[in-house]
Amino acid sequence: MRKFLYILILILCFPLWSGAQSIDYGPGLFHVNPAWTIKKQSFYLGSHSRAFFKDEIQSVNGGEEKQGITYWDIQGGMGLYYGLSSKFQLGFSQILYQDTHENGSGYSIPGNIFFQAKLGRLSPPNSNWMAGLQLDVRLPLGNYTNIPLEPYTVDRIGIGLKGLFSIVSEPMFPEYGVNIHGNIGFFSHNDLGMVLTNADDDTITVDETSQELIYGLAFSTSMQEFSLFAELYGRTFLTRPPVSAYSRENSIYISPGISYTPNPWMKLKVALDIRILGGKDETLYGGKGGSYAQLPWEHVPNYPSWRINVGTVIALNPTKSVEQRKQYLNTQKERALESVSGQETIYDRLTDDRREAENVEAELERIRADRERMERLLERLKTILESPSQPEEK
Repeated sequence: MRKFLYILILILCFPLWSGAQSIDYGPGLFHVNPAWTIKKQSFYLGSHSRAFFKDEIQSVNGGEEKQGITYWDIQGGMGLYYGLSSKFQLGFSQILYQDTHENGSGYSIPGNIFFQAKLGRLSPPNSNWMAGLQLDVRLPLGNYTNIPLEPYTVDRIGIGLKGLFSIVSEPMFPEYGVNIHGNIGFFSHNDLGMVLTNADDDTITVDETSQELIYGLAFSTSMQEFSLFAELYGRTFLTRPPVSAYSRENSIYISPGISYTPNPWMKLKVALDIRILGGKDETLYGGKGGSYAQLPWEHVPNYPSWRINVGTVIALNPTKSVEQRKQYLNTQKERALESVSGQETIYDRLTDDRREAENVEAELERIRADRERMERLLERLKTILESPSQPEEK
């Protein structure tokens, strides 16, 4: 009955809402959102998958034998984004498959649903900076919550608000050029009073709503068909969940990546997440501190040490993307022609200056020759005047 209500809400709200989580399925980056919005009436379909694997040796039969186990965390999802106006976009995304590691195995199909409403491009015309605001809503449709190797979640609706800022080198076409992005936001998990595990002896409840500060910084540069980017993003608990929660640690990741645009209506993205903070497991197990959370492994932390991300974005109305690409290329062509024209003007000016200098030099040479000729003439006159007159012969 609960899932039916969620699906009904989705059907009713889809025309009005959109969504994403910490993963962006749109034409931007994976984790850090730009402050601009997609073009009006643009429609994008995005897919994303990420994976983590870890081998571990465990003791079995009282420590007499060793057994090798591979743990993994695999997630896949899809999202839709629509430009409602030039400064407002909506989005919807859903995790289609999530490996939950419930008792060492298990999966969830489908997973959580995310809605997003984004107000962007808030800046003066042709400015090199942009600001924006983004609303995120999460609906817990998945079978499992509070799972390891994933950010903290509970079986309730969560809501967040995020501020966006971008510095762009191409104000008219911010998707291209060199860009710097910054995000900072707040997310409330709405988990007050919840018990986080299924253990019968677990009496730990959330006595204060868990809240997170979500932030990120990114850099990107475009080079024709390829783009390079790097993201630094993290989560810090303002109000930490109890010790029975997985992934209750603060975390920071750095994520270098590359994207390839084979044509104006398709983009392929790949990035590698590398954890630089969050390797310490702060969850308690086996009744410690009243927590009966199950220990799924011996040495794997609650946050993956690395993750590989792969994404594809397709424009469902490619005409808009093709027009935008043509406009950008035409602008670049006009700039190149202006640059060449400017160079030709400078060249002509330098040529005129050189000709003028040559004329001046020729005039100086003529004056110098006339002066030498006058000096020779004066010398002859002087010689004639100083020489005595010779008598005439009879």
